[in-house]
Amino acid sequence: MDSQRSLGAATATAAVRRALLRSVALFAAGVLLFAAAGLTDSTIEERRAKLLTEGVRVSGVVVAVVDRTRHTAGSIDVRFAVDGQDRVRTLTLLVPDPPIRVDDPITLAYDPADPERLASARAGTDPPLALSAAHLGTTMAAVGLTAAGVILIARWWRRLLATRRHGWRPGTATADAALVHVCLDVAPHSEVRIDTGRSRTHNGRVLLGGAGGAVVLVGADGRVVPGRELARG
Repeated sequence: MDSQRSLGAATATAAVRRALLRSVALFAAGVLLFAAAGLTDSTIEERRAKLLTEGVRVSGVVVAVVDRTRHTAGSIDVRFAVDGQDRVRTLTLLVPDPPIRVDDPITLAYDPADPERLASARAGTDPPLALSAAHLGTTMAAVGLTAAGVILIARWWRRLLATRRHGWRPGTATADAALVHVCLDVAPHSEVRIDTGRSRTHNGRVLLGGAGGAVVLVGADGRVVPGRELARG
């Protein structure tokens, strides 16, 4: 009797709303990660700007150029002297135009505490690995969470509207592989086959909401399983 009482239309609709809210939260998390990636990028730019402003200036010469491709940034090798000793360092090319050529003079600024960290107006050394990894990781996570959030919001919003339009029908579910057979209580006592994809549902009493490609199964435990209606027996 308790399971029967818990399977109310209001309870089922609230469960679908919660699924929609979880999708919104997923999207919001992606947006926040985009903001975090932007802050990381700003930190990288600030480090480079500080180096150009406060670093030790020195003249150098370009000794090698690697053109950029569709997938990689270009780079240049520069030779410069620190305390009378020549050094060669590879810089990532940030401003490719106009083209830089071998033997071109270049003005550099290096960190006196770490002469291997240097920059020019058009190129610079890569940021610390941890900072680069954080920027890459947050950007990739942001893209994934935002895309997933948009897709799930659209799907659950569609199902919420479908349940409002078509209402809820009580029945008994029997799971069979990826299909769920729902024997409806309402006359005529027809059977509906639901494709739930990778989602799984338990056998027992359910409410079936929506119709067509936007159906939802809600069990007595409040679990929401999306699916699409295949056929009615």
